[in-house]
Amino acid sequence: AAQLGLEQWYKDILRRTGHSLGRVSRDSINALYGSTLNLSASQIDRQAECRMSYFLKYGMRAKEQKEATIDPAEFGTYVHAVLENTAREVMDRGGFHTVSLEETMEIALRHADAYAIDHFSQLQSQRLEYQFRRNRRELEMVVEELWQELKESRFQPADFELNFGQGGTMPAIDIPAVHMQASLRGFVDRVDIWKENGRNYFRVVDYKTGKKDFDYCDVFNGVGLQMLLYLFALQKNGEAVVGEDPVAAGVQYFPARVPLVAADGRLTDEEADAARAKEWKRKGLLLSDEAVLEAMDPEDSGRLCCKKTKDGTLTGDIADRQQLRMLERYVFKVLGNMVDDIASGNVAANPYTRGTSHDACAFCPYGAVCHKNTVEGRRNYKAMTAQQFWEEVGREDGHG
Repeated sequence: AAQLGLEQWYKDILRRTGHSLGRVSRDSINALYGSTLNLSASQIDRQAECRMSYFLKYGMRAKEQKEATIDPAEFGTYVHAVLENTAREVMDRGGFHTVSLEETMEIALRHADAYAIDHFSQLQSQRLEYQFRRNRRELEMVVEELWQELKESRFQPADFELNFGQGGTMPAIDIPAVHMQASLRGFVDRVDIWKENGRNYFRVVDYKTGKKDFDYCDVFNGVGLQMLLYLFALQKNGEAVVGEDPVAAGVQYFPARVPLVAADGRLTDEEADAARAKEWKRKGLLLSDEAVLEAMDPEDSGRLCCKKTKDGTLTGDIADRQQLRMLERYVFKVLGNMVDDIASGNVAANPYTRGTSHDACAFCPYGAVCHKNTVEGRRNYKAMTAQQFWEEVGREDGHG
């Protein structure tokens, strides 16, 4: 009897480890998501990284257990709020060309103190106090970098926390799909405008407290599309925000953190500042137009994600207007395919992996459900150069 019981237990274990997920019915999909799929930027990234993880989090709403603490995301929200309120108040007082660094810093620290009182006053610990002291100094350095850039730039903030959908200034972004209606809602941290010769050049800016790059492989495979989507939506329907005859000047990630500087020995303050400036370069994708780039960085500080070589050639993460139009068609096509994949009911795990730099399973809380170490649908990609990216996008667009 014991032998039979052990044998049955073994067969049961084999049956469970050999499980596979079926397809969720369309009726169940509609019951979970409704007739129109309302997406956010984080939801798009989650589906692009792994459809099963998306289904468990946003379809089944499976919640992970978390320790009661203040995590980096909450500190990121704190920095976002301070930068937004500071930039808004500076613009109300005449702009970064008028308000001094000292006055800007005073504004920022006042907003930082108000935020801490409103959100963290009930949490008391030595560790938390240390985190805030460290974070306050880092915040001061970030604010100074923000002030320095906007004091020099002819692009100036025009809108903050611009809302797409949910009764916001901009409508939700419709996503063309075959099998299900869908739209994207969300916020843009900042929109900057430069008015020149009757044109309104605008760029979309996102504050990033973590490490964020404009990654060609990610974008090609549907990860990190939100900034481009907001840019294209403003180009098409954003006259109320960016003015008539708008020209998309690109997307830019502003590093709302102080980069770590590696050195063999002790650096002087000047050496540390120079090394930090090199690491503090903005990431993104900008319009390949000398006048536009010069307006963003008149002092040629090296902050931008591109530069001009000695022979006058522009290099870096740039795109001309034709490339941007082609990219617009491509990202909406990728999104449409993603929505159709959700509508199909296919929830089999297909995690996105790119070498050691990106692994959708690394911090996913659902590994115990999908047995992530034995997943067969893993998608392994290699890094993409700009040239490879534009060639592939052109091929998808029918120009390859």
